[in-house]
Amino acid sequence: MANSTKDIKRRIKSISGTLQITKALELISSIKMRHAIRAAETSRDFSSEIWQLILALRESQNGITDTLPPLFRKNIGNNGRNLLIVVAGDKGLAGSYNSNILRAVKEYLRGHEGSEIDAITVGKKARKIKQLSRSLNIVSDYKVTGEEQVDFFQASPITKLAIDSFLDGQYRKVTVIYTHFINTLRQKPVVWNILPISEATAEELAQPVAGDDLDGSIKKMLDFKYEPSRNALLEVLGRLAVRSQIYQALLEAAASEHAARMVAMKNATENGKELVDDLKFTFNQLRQQNITRELSEIAAGAAAIK
Repeated sequence: MANSTKDIKRRIKSISGTLQITKALELISSIKMRHAIRAAETSRDFSSEIWQLILALRESQNGITDTLPPLFRKNIGNNGRNLLIVVAGDKGLAGSYNSNILRAVKEYLRGHEGSEIDAITVGKKARKIKQLSRSLNIVSDYKVTGEEQVDFFQASPITKLAIDSFLDGQYRKVTVIYTHFINTLRQKPVVWNILPISEATAEELAQPVAGDDLDGSIKKMLDFKYEPSRNALLEVLGRLAVRSQIYQALLEAAASEHAARMVAMKNATENGKELVDDLKFTFNQLRQQNITRELSEIAAGAAAIK
């Protein structure tokens, strides 16, 4: 019985030490999450304005797609390769955050059976997509700077590789998969086809500021005069839109990861406290049994002497 109480005390001490770590991780993640959410929400407004302007310039083309810049046109030819950009985390301890991304990639691959797919991975955990399909080829890999604020220029090399490869005719379509931040308790993996830039994608991403009307905003932009030309501006905006969307994916993923890790560590802390309480209760029961047994033995010994 004595050995049992010692084991319980050892377990209580071990779990209490773990609780200090989970509590610290929860506090750190909550601070990082607030900064990441602020950056993601600010970037959404900037990105939305770009997509609204793209919609206005596309509408001014009167449905003629042949005159659109190359980023807006489908690649013609027999090349059926697709490029997939997957954004995940560098670390674990974030609940189902990374596994949800892998599940979304698995669904994408199931819908593109027979297609040749190359991938750009962002984050160490994203490399696990190689386990989902032997034919999946990772052409480039980037690290997530989760310890620092995500910078706009971090999206530059990814954007350059995606745009240059698409314009060279290497890929028919470029798709990005990342986790969209909704709130602290809810994050959702999303799939966007960012190249070629389609009207459907632009309409989805051109979410106006609350209270504004999307159609009204676009109509106002149609009255503007553009220099040097609408097409020249559309080409520049197309590149900027792709870059801003990849940057937005990094921001949304960072906010989602920190939120998921904060919730996971909070749950771990609460579960650990419940386990410690249960162990303490068991410890007290065993100690009480020991005391009762010893008193019984003393009483029996005294009775025997009399």
